[in-house]
Amino acid sequence: MTISHPAEIATAAPLAIVGRERYRGYIVPLAVQRGGPLAAALPEHPRFAIVHVAGGSCVLNSTHGLQLIAAPAVILLDEATRPELLRQQGLELRVAYFDPSVVNSAFSPDALRETPAFAGTAEQDAYLLRPFADPKHVGRPLLLPPALSQQLDLAFSRMSAEGETQRDLNWPCRTRSFLIELLFQLRVLVDEPALAQRPAATGNRLDQALLLVHEWYNRPFTLKELAQSCGSNRTALNTHFRSVTGQSVRTYTVTLRISTAAALLRDTLLPIAEIMNRVGYDNPSSFTRQFKKLLGLTPRDYRKAESWMLRTRGG
Repeated sequence: MTISHPAEIATAAPLAIVGRERYRGYIVPLAVQRGGPLAAALPEHPRFAIVHVAGGSCVLNSTHGLQLIAAPAVILLDEATRPELLRQQGLELRVAYFDPSVVNSAFSPDALRETPAFAGTAEQDAYLLRPFADPKHVGRPLLLPPALSQQLDLAFSRMSAEGETQRDLNWPCRTRSFLIELLFQLRVLVDEPALAQRPAATGNRLDQALLLVHEWYNRPFTLKELAQSCGSNRTALNTHFRSVTGQSVRTYTVTLRISTAAALLRDTLLPIAEIMNRVGYDNPSSFTRQFKKLLGLTPRDYRKAESWMLRTRGG
C-alpha cells in the first residue's frame, strides 16, 4: 500500500508506524508514547495499550475504582478503556499502543472476546492477548519487579527505535517481534501476580526464580547461578520450581525459548538465524534439534506450515 501525502498518512493511521523509504506507506498499527496523558480511544482505530508506570505515582480511576499506583507498575488496557490519572506526583509513563492484528491477522478485540478458541497455533498467540480483553485484568495495576520494569522500558525503546530508523527490510517484523517478546514477559506476571508483590526479604525467595528465568531465558545461565540469586541451592530450587510449574528449570527454560521462537516464526518473517539468537541459541544444530524435539518440525518447516504471514503474501 502506498499513500503519497504524509498528511494523509497521519490521518489514516493514528498511533501507527508508517513506512518511509522501505515499504513506503506500509502501516504497522503499533506506536510508543513517552509521557503525556493517555491517548484517547478511537473506535475506528482500536488499540490495546500497555501502560508502564516507570516513575512517580498517581491515583488511578478505572473500572476497578480509585487505586493508588506507584512505580514500577504496568496496566493493561483494552481498546475502549482509558482510565483517569489523578493526583500525579512525578509520574513517568511509557505506553505502547497496538492493534491485536499486529500479532496475528486473525485477531481483533471482538474476536478475542467472542472466540473461545482459535484454530491451530493461533490459539497460542491468543493466549498472550486474552488479558487485554478480560475485564478482570483490564485497568488493574500489576506491580513490577525492578528487572522486569527495565525490560519493559528496553522493549519500548527497541520498538520505538526500530520504527523510527527502519534500518532494513525486516523493520516491520522486527518492530512487532519486540512486542511479541514483551507479551510473553507480561503473561507470566498476569498468571502469577503474587510473584512480583512478595517481598524478597520476607517471602519465599524461590518463587522469584520463575521471574528470573523469564528475564534470563535468552542468555546462558546455570542452575547454580539461579539458585544463588534466590538464596538457595540447586536441589531445593529445582524441587520448588517443579512444584510451581510442573517442570524442572532446564525443561521450563528450553520450552520458553522454543515457544518464543515458534511465535516469532509464526508471526514475523525475521530470518531464522536472528530468531535463534534472540531466544538464546548460537548453535543452529542445537536450536534445530531442540525445536524439532518439542514441536516435531524443523524451524523452517514449522514456518512453512504455521506462518500466517507466508499465507498472506502467497508464499
